Amino acid sequence: MEIVLASHSNLAKGMYDSVTLIMGKQQNLHYITAYVDDNVDFKNQLVEEIEPIKDQKIVFVTDIIGGSVNNNVIDLTSQNESYFLISGMNLPLILELITKVSSIKDLDSVNEIEENLQQVVELGSSGIKLIKVDNSFTEEESF
Repeated sequence: MEIVLASHSNLAKGMYDSVTLIMGKQQNLHYITAYVDDNVDFKNQLVEEIEPIKDQKIVFVTDIIGGSVNNNVIDLTSQNESYFLISGMNLPLILELITKVSSIKDLDSVNEIEENLQQVVELGSSGIKLIKVDNSFTEEESF
């Protein structure tokens, strides 16, 4: 199962670089940066980038639901039941997806894959928290 990160500008590349730093190079992880070059049509770029893996199961992760990147990926995923889409890219989500993908790559049932991906989404979302910092803490108290 392949994972394709797709975003406006360089967010997907940054996520790819962060994953590589934390987990090492992942052979099944790819990224597409949209609108970095004004002369490149994103829809064509998307089709070209996935050409070598188009016959695999693919999980696309986009930056923002309703955005042009997400909408173009929706058009692509709607044509292939082996393609899945998660929107709302964040690092905990991607790390969890990479970890989980090894256990779901051999599943044949679309429903089973979607159930597992939903668990990934829930775990990735749980990493988003408001952190209230206690401003009374001073540097001297840390020793």
